[in-house]
Amino acid sequence: SYGGFCILTYLSLFPEGAIERSLFTFGLAPVGATADDVYRATFKRMEKRNARFYRRYPQDVELVRDIVRQLHAAPVPLPRGGTLTARRFLQLGLLLGSASGLEALHDLLELPRAPSPAALPQAFLLGVEGAQQGFETSPIYWLMHESIYCCASDPATRGPSRWAAERVQASLGEAWDYRTRLERGGAPVQLSGEMVYSWMGDDYAWLRPLAPAAQLLAEKADWGPLYSREALAAGTAPVAALVAYDDIYVERAFSEATAEVLGERARLWVSNEFQHSGLRDKPEVLETLLKLSKGELDY
Repeated sequence: SYGGFCILTYLSLFPEGAIERSLFTFGLAPVGATADDVYRATFKRMEKRNARFYRRYPQDVELVRDIVRQLHAAPVPLPRGGTLTARRFLQLGLLLGSASGLEALHDLLELPRAPSPAALPQAFLLGVEGAQQGFETSPIYWLMHESIYCCASDPATRGPSRWAAERVQASLGEAWDYRTRLERGGAPVQLSGEMVYSWMGDDYAWLRPLAPAAQLLAEKADWGPLYSREALAAGTAPVAALVAYDDIYVERAFSEATAEVLGERARLWVSNEFQHSGLRDKPEVLETLLKLSKGELDY
């Protein structure tokens, strides 16, 4: 994932480096796409992933709505000092990007299901914290996640993120405004994905001291380029990349466009067998990528 972004930057900044071959697992970065472009694409992916989740677990449609309605009316303190708001609860959609994510979210929702979600049990609140703890234990993700999209190769597209995911979501209207879907029997409430938001500095206890720094980074306009189209196109070391067909974190269409920039040295393996967690789920994919990079396989 992020490691692939780093590989592309290295190949851009140090094209003369002695790199034998580069292997990407779900991290062929969007060279030339802005943060807004990325989130417009990933929100569409999340709409489809939400639909898949609710098709598999239709009993969760009203349960999610009930919990959101309750939290909208009265946010709940979390054991570690944060606040479970409706908006933070909906960030549990982050789970849906892994191979077992739909089941993980459904299992978590089993905790408040019986007898009713009227009083959210401590086990559920602890489970939410566990599912979201990476935001607090690795705060650089919140602080700098959007900045990795503010360094496009074209200077005209570089600039501040200004909380891109938050702005794009607001532009999508009722479909992504949970407040319009609180009535029972209505359209399902949409869960978000890997997006980060300014309000996380309020809802996550460990992020509160970092909120001023996060705002400064969101307003920073003078980011330098992370990628060089010229250097990437001129390179000769083989590249093999595994791309998940419907990855909700790294948009496939952008990865395919980056492969075009890399030219003939890039061999792309696009598969619907894996989600973004494919390397963790099946480490043997590295062996396949190695063979692909050597020309021993072709897809």
